Amino acid sequence: MESGIVGTDSSALKSDKDVHFYGKSAVEKRRRTNALLLLFRAITFGFSLAAVLVMGTNKHRIGGTQEKVAWHNFDPYRYVLAVNAIICVYSFVETWLAVYTYVKGTLLLPETFQVWFDYGHDQGFAYLLFSANSAGIAMAQLLQSGNTLIFGQYECSAAGSFCTQARVSIALGFGAFLFLAISSLLTGLRVARWYLL
Repeated sequence: MESGIVGTDSSALKSDKDVHFYGKSAVEKRRRTNALLLLFRAITFGFSLAAVLVMGTNKHRIGGTQEKVAWHNFDPYRYVLAVNAIICVYSFVETWLAVYTYVKGTLLLPETFQVWFDYGHDQGFAYLLFSANSAGIAMAQLLQSGNTLIFGQYECSAAGSFCTQARVSIALGFGAFLFLAISSLLTGLRVARWYLL
């Protein structure tokens, strides 16, 4: 059925949201945002996976003894590994959702649900990741200063590269936090656009 407006067809009416601002259409801007979101999701996944692997393999012999110190001997390091593992799974799922959105040009889940799901989880997990890495830094500082001893007698210097490896894992976790925080800004823009259009 033809439109009642002279010189206008139904396909033109369907693209009324494709308004041009500063020479770029809304569709082009949305596609660019989806590409950036995909990139940041993948980088977040890479950083969090690396943080899990580095912390999970952190086990070293102390001095000339037979005793070994491992990440699971310290609660803050358990917290760091657990949260990075959660972020790793979450960012993996979100990366595949971002791939679908970028390729198909549409969200996989109903828009109302997905825009709030992505934004809310990005915000919550970013705070959780920052909290875990902050606890890990505090533990690393205590071990380095000798205020906390390993097995009640050994300082960090006696445990080989244990403390260094823990700090590398924490640094990788902060990298994951940075890109997750940027993702939350982009999903926040998606929420704003959902309200406005």
